[in-house]
This record gives sequence, structure tokens and C-alpha cells, in this order.
Amino acid sequence: MEKRERKRRGNSRYVLFFIIALLILSALAAGSYSALMKAPWFNLKTITVKNNVSIPASMISSLASKYLEMNLLAVPVSDLKRQILSISRVKSVKITRKLMHTLVIDICERQGFVYVKSLEGDLYPIDQEGRVLEKLTAYYNEDLPILNTYLGNNQLIRGKKLDKPYVKRVLALHQSITANLPDFAAQVSEYYLVDDTIYMVDAKYGTRLIPSEDELIKQLTRYQFVQDNGNIDKNTVIDLRFKNQVVVKAGK
Repeated sequence: MEKRERKRRGNSRYVLFFIIALLILSALAAGSYSALMKAPWFNLKTITVKNNVSIPASMISSLASKYLEMNLLAVPVSDLKRQILSISRVKSVKITRKLMHTLVIDICERQGFVYVKSLEGDLYPIDQEGRVLEKLTAYYNEDLPILNTYLGNNQLIRGKKLDKPYVKRVLALHQSITANLPDFAAQVSEYYLVDDTIYMVDAKYGTRLIPSEDELIKQLTRYQFVQDNGNIDKNTVIDLRFKNQVVVKAGK
């Protein structure tokens, strides 16, 4: 009985030593990290922006520039990430500290898919989800089709999605064409609605098309064949809603 009690007391002593050693190591690690956070040889001197396309690197760097000469380990990465994500063009961002003096900001952008034209005549790029994006340059550097709308400038708020049914219909239509006929999608210069009917403009031939909801890709392929081998005048309307037919109407 006495031997068992002595054995238990011995085990308890080892556990106590282990806990004390762990506390000492934790204190040393915390102290070392704290000292590194104050060391001037880790001060931030270089900001590198990667994989940006439409967003100027200077726009991202300006958000991080206030942390220059701050200790690299002390830079509030989560706050900086939140500021960068406030740019509607930014889909995601990864920020990495690179010793000794560099902060690497890796951007994943949202790409413009269609320009939305407001009642006032201004163009706003939107992505495939219908989210309004910033126009970050003085000129339109993205070659996108234009969707004419009845929306005012005050309704086109950056970072917000457009929930209008006709906008969603046009986006779904253009996504289908882009996925299946990318060369033809590049020819589409404009979408607009008349009496809830979608029209699209073929910039290559100057014709206007009424796309089919059924067998869209087959009908567009048939139209391309007729256009390449026929003689369809400009300013005509091509109605693709009739199965297995390309109906040419006189334009106004």
C-alpha cells in the first residue's frame, strides 16, 4: 500500500515538472515573438502586388503604404485584407509576409462580362453574377457587349448585384453563347429588349438577331452558316425562334 502511494506521488511530480517546463517555453516563445515584432530589421519596405489585371497595382499598394516602416510581423493583415476586399473588382486576396522586408498581395479579380448602359448613357461593367464593378480607368479597356437598360446611375451601385429579371436573362444567354460559341460571342456588340423580347446585334454583319430559347446553339450555328454562304442585307432582323429555320425580316 505504501509503495503505491509513493509511485503516485512520483508521477505527479513529473506532470508538475512538465507543466512548468511548458509554461517556461511558452513564455520564452511569446517573449521572442514580441522582441521580433519590435526589431527594426523586419520593417516593411517593399509591397508586391501579383495577378492584378484590371486593378492598377498602385491602387492596392496605396492601401498598404501606410504600413511602410512598420514591423512586418505587426502589420494587421486581416484589416488590410478587409480594405482590399472592399474594392468590388477583388474576388479574393491572399497576403503573405516575406522576410525580411516584403509584403506580397496576391489578387484574384472579378472580370467584366457585360457593360450595362444606364438611362444617362453611362457604361458600367458587371460580372457574370450581375455584380456592378468599378470602371478603374478613364477609358473602356474591356471589350464587352453592351446591355441597354432602363436603370439610372443611382441604381447602379458598385459591389451590388442587379436583380432585374431581364438582366439575368441576358447574362444567362451570353454565358451560354460564350461557353459554346466563343468566336461568335466576340461578335455580339449589344443586347436590348423590345416588348420583353431580347435582341442582339451581330457587329460583324450589322444584323440584329432574336435568339431562340430552345436549341439556341444549333440555331446560332445555322444562322452563321446562312450568313457565311448567303447574302443577308445589313439592318435586317434575323428571327431564330422558329425551329430549324432562319427567318429574315425587314429592318426598320
